[in-house]
Amino acid sequence: MTFLRAIALVATLGLVGCVTTQMSGDASPVANPKEAAQINQELGIAYLRQGNYEQARNKLEKAVNDNPDLATAHSALGLVYERLGAIDNAEDEYRRAVRLEGKDPNTLNALAVFLCAQRNEPDDALRYFDRALEYPLYPNRVMLFTNAGVCARKVDLQMSEDYFRRALALEPTSSAVLLQLSDVSFQQGNYLQSRGFLERYITTIGVSPAVLWLGVQIETELGDAKAAEIYGQRLKSEFPTSIETRMLLEKERDAG
Repeated sequence: MTFLRAIALVATLGLVGCVTTQMSGDASPVANPKEAAQINQELGIAYLRQGNYEQARNKLEKAVNDNPDLATAHSALGLVYERLGAIDNAEDEYRRAVRLEGKDPNTLNALAVFLCAQRNEPDDALRYFDRALEYPLYPNRVMLFTNAGVCARKVDLQMSEDYFRRALALEPTSSAVLLQLSDVSFQQGNYLQSRGFLERYITTIGVSPAVLWLGVQIETELGDAKAAEIYGQRLKSEFPTSIETRMLLEKERDAG
C-alpha cells in the first residue's frame, strides 16, 4: 500500500514561480547568503518536481549551506537523498527539518513516512504522525490520517482502520481511503464491510486488476460464487496479462 508522499516542500511550491533566476543558473550573484539560500531552495524544489534529482541536490545543498535554518530545504533535500538511494543522508535531513520546525505537520509527516517506509520503524513513525495530527487547523489532515493508517497496518489492523475512518470522515469520497478500508476490513475478516467499501470505491473510481482481485476474494469468502465469477471474468478479460489474473488462473487450476 502506498503512502501519500506530500511533504514540507509542498508548502513552498507556489513560490517557485517567483524565482527570476534562470533554471540553469544559481543564486551566486546574490550578496545576502539568506537570499541566495531562499532562491536555491526554490530552484531545488523546482528541479525535484521535474525529477531532476542531481540538480535538485546541488541547489538544495547550496541552500542549506548558506542558511542551515531552512527546514523546508532540509526536508526537500531528505526526499532527494531518498530518491537517490542515500538513505542515511535522507534521515539526517528529515531529522534536521523536524528539529527546526517541530510543530510543522508537513515536516513531521515527511519524517514519519520515511521511518515507516524506509526504516521499517512503524512505532516511531506513528508517534510523529500523532504529533502532526495535534494541529486541527492543518488543511491536509486526510493525508496525515491516511499515511498513519498505512503505517499502522504493520502493527495493528484495528488501529489502521481507525485512522482510515477518521480520514474518511473528513473526505467521504476519498478513493485512496475507501480502497484501504476495504482491504483492511478484508484482512480482519469483516467481509461484508469490505464489500461495501469496495463497491463505493468502484462507483467512485472504477476498476483495476488489484480491485477486481480483491472483489474475487471478498465474494469467495462471502460464499457468493456468482459475484466472484463476475469479478473474475472481468479480471481475465480486461487485464489478461496482469499478475492478479495469473493468481486467479492458478487458483482456478488448484481448485480443479
